[in-house]
Amino acid sequence: MNGHTLAGVSIKVLIADDHAMFRGALGRLIDSEPDLQVVALAHDGASTLQQLADNPCDVLLLDLTMPEPSGSQLISLIREKWPQQRLLVVSMLDTPRIVRTALDAGANGYITKDSEPATLLQALRVVAAGGRHVEPSLMEAMLFAPAPAPKLTPRETEILKRLAAGQSNSAIARSLYITDKTVSSHKANLMAKLSIQNLADLLRYAMDHGLAPKV
Repeated sequence: MNGHTLAGVSIKVLIADDHAMFRGALGRLIDSEPDLQVVALAHDGASTLQQLADNPCDVLLLDLTMPEPSGSQLISLIREKWPQQRLLVVSMLDTPRIVRTALDAGANGYITKDSEPATLLQALRVVAAGGRHVEPSLMEAMLFAPAPAPKLTPRETEILKRLAAGQSNSAIARSLYITDKTVSSHKANLMAKLSIQNLADLLRYAMDHGLAPKV
């Protein structure tokens, strides 16, 4: 952590990764640049939150698979406490769903750990300047990946499971202490949210997503 500056300005970076060798290698790479400075290191979700509180930084360089809290949950926690914090994910994970989830949770960029050093440095500068940086290969994969399934509320999920188990609206209403009308409203909301036109397709959706009882 050398504190070099460029024209009196240094981009302060916090590295959060649970592998000591990788943290060290990243730190040496970043500190070798005149406009970048590593101000703190973290090894898990809890220490990341503590270091952010103790050592404000321009960019948090974050691994997704540290001990909990981690992943999109940690990103969401950071967003709640520090809404303006710039955050760049660097991870071995490269599936479209994981990348999209991290970005939706509030990450400003996403690169993989096998990226070239120059790519990492460029991404840090872009994110620090208020931009967004996602590796082109990851962006292309997300464009061609199926759209993520709509997120159901716990109540919608419970009602869908009970419908898939063959329970009637009245039976569901009695077991959940709600009215028949409320069950019907939830069912209508489910069908609208999932773009499903009939009960048979709704039950097929439940089976396809592991929400129907196994026989």
